[in-house]
Formats: sequence, C-alpha cells, structure tokens
Amino acid sequence: MAGQGFFEMREKLLKPPAPSSKTDEDKPLTISQLTQMIEKAIKSGLPAQVLVKGETSNFKLHSASGHAYFTLKDAKACIDCVMFRDDATKLKFSPEDGMELLATGRVAVYPARGRYQLYVTALDPVGQGALELAFRQLCAKLEREGLFAAERKRAIPKYPMRVVLVTSTQTAAMQDMLKVLRRFPWVTILVYHVPVQGDGAAEKIAAAIVHLNASEKRAGGIDAILLGRGGGSLEDLWAFNVEAVARAIVASKIPIVTGIGHEIDVSIADLCADYHAHTPTEAAQVIMTHWRTAEEVLQTGSFRLGRAMRATLQETRQRLDAIARHDFFHRPVQRIQAMQQLIDDRQRELAMVMSASMHEMKLRLTRQESRLGQRHPRHLMKLMRQRLEHLGLRLDRNVRDELVRRRLAIENLDKRLEAISPQRVLSRGYTMTLSKKDGKLIRSASMLKTGDRIITRFADGQVESTVDDSRQLKLFE
Repeated sequence: MAGQGFFEMREKLLKPPAPSSKTDEDKPLTISQLTQMIEKAIKSGLPAQVLVKGETSNFKLHSASGHAYFTLKDAKACIDCVMFRDDATKLKFSPEDGMELLATGRVAVYPARGRYQLYVTALDPVGQGALELAFRQLCAKLEREGLFAAERKRAIPKYPMRVVLVTSTQTAAMQDMLKVLRRFPWVTILVYHVPVQGDGAAEKIAAAIVHLNASEKRAGGIDAILLGRGGGSLEDLWAFNVEAVARAIVASKIPIVTGIGHEIDVSIADLCADYHAHTPTEAAQVIMTHWRTAEEVLQTGSFRLGRAMRATLQETRQRLDAIARHDFFHRPVQRIQAMQQLIDDRQRELAMVMSASMHEMKLRLTRQESRLGQRHPRHLMKLMRQRLEHLGLRLDRNVRDELVRRRLAIENLDKRLEAISPQRVLSRGYTMTLSKKDGKLIRSASMLKTGDRIITRFADGQVESTVDDSRQLKLFE
C-alpha cells in the first residue's frame, strides 16, 4: 500500500464496497471509526513525507505552547498546517504572511476537528536561504530600534592596558591576534574561551560579554573587549548573527571591537560593535593603534617638554637678575626704614579708625539705651496712666456736654407740649365735653342721645349735665 499513488488510493476509496452480510450493513460506524478509516486511507495513499510549496497566510505563534499555526495556499486550494514547538524553535527566520515557502512534513487527520492537515517539520523560503532571510529580518528589526546608530557607540581607549580576547582558544584567529598583541608586552592580555560556532555558541558568547561587564572591577579593570573569529560560511558565522549577542554588545559598558571572518563578511555583531574591523588581525591592530606610535609621541613630547623647560628656566633667570638689580638689595637699610615709617603711619590710621569706631559704638549704645528706656514697663505704665487720665477728662467733658444738650432738648419739648396742651386751649374760652359713662371725648352731636350724662370741662372747673334734646341747633348755625 505504501507504494500506491494518490489516484490509486482515490479509485480505491470511490470503488463501491463489496457486498456484505445483512448483519454488517445494519451495524453503523462511529465517528471515531470512520475517522480512523480515513486516516488509514490517507497514510496508505500518501508518502510518509511530502514537500509542499505554497504561500503563507494567517501565521500565528501560540504564546503558551509555542506551536505555530498557519495556512499554505495557491491559486486554487489551501491546506491547514501546524508546526510544533520543537520544530518551530529551529527556524532561523520568522515566517510572515505572503511568503512563498517550502514545507516538509506529513499529512494526517486531526480527529478533534475531522479534517486533514499538514504537520510541518521544516520550512524554507523559496528563492533564498533561510539564514539569509533571517539575517535581513533581524537587521531590519535592530536598525529600527537604533542599535546600529553611530552616536550610540563608545570610543575605543587610546592606550588600553588590559584587553580581553573573547574567542575560541582552538582557532587560528586567536593566534593571529596574539601575534599583534605580543609586540606590546606591557599590555595585559586575557583570553575568555567561548565556542564560536555550533549549537549554543551564541548564548555562550552573549553570556561571556555579560560576565565580563559584571566582573570588571574584580578583574582589575578591562579597557576593551576584542571579539574575534576566522572566516567561514554564513552557517559557520551564524553565532554572531543572533539577537542575544547583538543586545549583549549594545548593553556592554566596555568598548567592543569585532574582527569576524574575512573582509567581505559582515555580521550583526559587527554592526552593533563600537568598532568593526574586517579581520581578527585588523581588530588587534586597531586596539593597539596608538601604542604603535607611542614611542614617537613620547619622543615628540619629551622634545617639546625640554624646550618648554629651557624657556621657563631662561625666563626665571631673567626675572632673578632683575630682582637682584633692585634697590632693595643695594640699600636694604633704607628699605627697612621706609617700611618702619609705613608701619607707623598704619598704626596712627588704625588708632584713628579705632577711636572713631569706639565713638560710634558709644553713640549707638546711647541710642539703644534710650530706646530700651522707652520700652521699659515702668515707662510704658506711666504713659498708659497719662493716657487713661486724658481719656477720663475727655469722658467727663463729653458727659457734661451731653447732659446740657439733653436738658435743653427736654425743655424745648416741654415748651412745645405746653403750647399745644388742652389746658392752654381751655384757658382761651373753649370747653371740652366728655361722656360720663366711659369718659370718651364727645367730638360730634351725633354721638349723644337724650338722657346721656355728660361732663363739660372749663379752664377753672367742670359741670355735669343731662342731654334733653338731641335736635338742638348745631354750634354756629
């Protein structure tokens, strides 16, 4: 069955089943049994491994499991694909929708969904290598993040005293670098062995850079790191194209110079390094550039220093000669007498200044005593007592004035009341009639009726009378 082609398998599936007993026809299949039959038919009709070319779509990497799920399609058909984590982690590039890929795997049925799918074990891009594509993808990603920017890179020390080689001790590249570095025996060279190719090499290189930065002080200080490797294919140099190595180089506080491969080779580590040399030998030469010319620089500096010292000595000698010709050295007694006279003048000026200062201090003390006396409690109490006496006098005067004013006002009111009082009116010949019953003033004849008792009041007395006729004539009719 393994040698059958797809069409033979298809004819076998479409061929009517052989007549069976009535008992077999009446017995239904379960879904699981039917799925198993389909899976057996597919396995028997297809090779154990197939190579499929198609365009990728709906590529998704499950965050929890790490499995990759995607679809391969062409113009007329598509197939669901799954790539388990163990195989997906081996991919050197990141598949993206729209890529044309070659997928290696097997076709099988997924019973839970009742559909067939391609279980992929390997993926390769069509038209270019997986490593080349992965290199371009990682370059684009790191460049967007600014890891290749020139302004980020550190300066290489001019005269490094302690240099660490991060490389494999079993390579010719290390010997090439040591040939250059041994010419400078005063420089301390340390070798940190790491594998430079193969599985796990990138992780160990990144860990070495991190470890050197962490243990720099314990190691007595590290001026520069030289990361080197000889030439090789892209696969051989791939450890220097891994993201972990690039980020370790960027995070390093110690300047890093790379010399990886030949002149035509450029790795991601080279792009991230503080200086990119084309070969390991060139990297060692770059580290020691200034040391190679140090002797010449020292000779030039020594010549300039000697010339400057001679000029300084000559200038100093001239100044000493000028000082020696000064009058002080010829007539020192006169100079001393002049200084004594100057001291006397300064003493007189000092005495005058001190006298003036003492006088000023006395005046200030007198003013302060006066101010303190004015603020003494006894003085303040005397001032308050005087103020209270003054306020008492003002209060007495104001009370007397107010009493006089009130008395005059009351007298005026009394005169006005007396002028308009009923007694004054009665004294002019008028009378006032009151009801004897309730004492109300009779203002109108209509208020009286026959038989009412009334009291008529005069200025000098009153009479009591009885109303006899309510129809008597009104006054002044």
